[in-house]
Amino acid sequence: MKNKIVYIAVLVGMFLFSSCEEFMDRDPQDKISNENLLSDIEGLKIAMIGCYRSLVHDEYYRRDLTLTSELRGGNIKITEAFTNSKIEKYVDIYGFNVVADNEKVKEIYEHIYGVLNQANNIINALPNVPDGTPEERDQILGEMYAVRALCHFDLLRLFAQPYAYRANAQHNGIVIVTKTPDVFDMPERATVYDSYKQVVEDLKAAIELTTEENKLGGTKKFWIGPVAAKALLAKVYVYMEDWNNAINYATQVLEEPGYNLVDGDLLLDEWSNNVPSSEDIWVFDNTVVVAASMSNYVGYTDVTNDVFCSVTSDLINLYEPGDWRLSLYGELAGDSVTYKYQTNSNIENNIVVIRLAEMYLIRAEAYARTNQEALARGDLQVIRERADPSAGFVNLSGQDLIDEILLEKRREFALEGHIFFDLKRTQSDIIRNDCSATLNHNIEFPYYQYVFPIPFDNTEANRNIQQNEGY
Repeated sequence: MKNKIVYIAVLVGMFLFSSCEEFMDRDPQDKISNENLLSDIEGLKIAMIGCYRSLVHDEYYRRDLTLTSELRGGNIKITEAFTNSKIEKYVDIYGFNVVADNEKVKEIYEHIYGVLNQANNIINALPNVPDGTPEERDQILGEMYAVRALCHFDLLRLFAQPYAYRANAQHNGIVIVTKTPDVFDMPERATVYDSYKQVVEDLKAAIELTTEENKLGGTKKFWIGPVAAKALLAKVYVYMEDWNNAINYATQVLEEPGYNLVDGDLLLDEWSNNVPSSEDIWVFDNTVVVAASMSNYVGYTDVTNDVFCSVTSDLINLYEPGDWRLSLYGELAGDSVTYKYQTNSNIENNIVVIRLAEMYLIRAEAYARTNQEALARGDLQVIRERADPSAGFVNLSGQDLIDEILLEKRREFALEGHIFFDLKRTQSDIIRNDCSATLNHNIEFPYYQYVFPIPFDNTEANRNIQQNEGY
């Protein structure tokens, strides 16, 4: 029974204690049981807060999704002189030497499916809740559709080969979960095509159902609204290589009033300030948990001078001397670290999920791949000049232009969890010169370890789940 954890309906205990004022100014202590929690609209709101809190977890956006991408993509390395059980869990991930019973991979897999169960519990309970205005009900439903889409999307990025790996994306995707499965269900993996189809459907529903009004208190950028759903959908379309839809949705976001790029000389201040900036589209509130997570690995923390990882020279050498983004890097105990992750009194700064700069570079890449190169160079130049006002115009075309856009994206979103997933979706080789892994400094695509294995316990519990090739 323990091995079927992915398929068991659970309402995580954090539903009952996530009542931070930043999210909602109410005491949830009267919601004692799961049955009562999902019986009225106020209980669903508290459950929704718990679902958001599960996104901000060490096994998900607070650490592992970002850390594994940056280690594998070559932006950071494990410090050679430091040994600790916390970083040892990532050694095989870093070295592309993962096996099917890897403990860390299992933690990631089961946690994301646990978040999916939380979202589905709320979605499936809503029709039976007697109260709440139509607007409240639509907002809850739309936000949980978006969370469900995000979870499915991230599982695809981690556990399936890229969209274009096989014709019409007919290779193995993930187990799609749109309702809490019975403990005895034995679902199969859907194709990548059908998996992405589910992600797109959920995000389009979220766009229609949500509003930008802040209904539960705190900062509205902590909650999914139509702008954040459109931004995520633009990103999904890039992974699907649906360039026209990527242009469409990125443009809608870029035309949205109230969002502006932060000036280059203010980047360090903005990353040090725990208030969402004008550039941020969707942010996870990470201030309600006492935890130094990414800052302990490659950032700045006020509780220790030790770090487990170091920013590589491969990354630092990509910046020109006048680039304002260099101000986001420094040194701690002899290792290169980043100011993008900081703690104060053991509270880590907020997690930026999507920001406006990504929309420019998504659209630039999509323009370049649809032979609209002048428009692509224009969007690219916006980001280049924000980082360095003296940056010269890039007069490239063809694959050289695409490569430069992807390189700019690496510079812009370094340490934010993009690099490996971009290398994977573009079916690119991985070159890691400044690398402390024992094996596999450089990886040629295709290679079976570009995807994680489905954890052994899950394939044993459900023989209908086909393991990824090579494991």
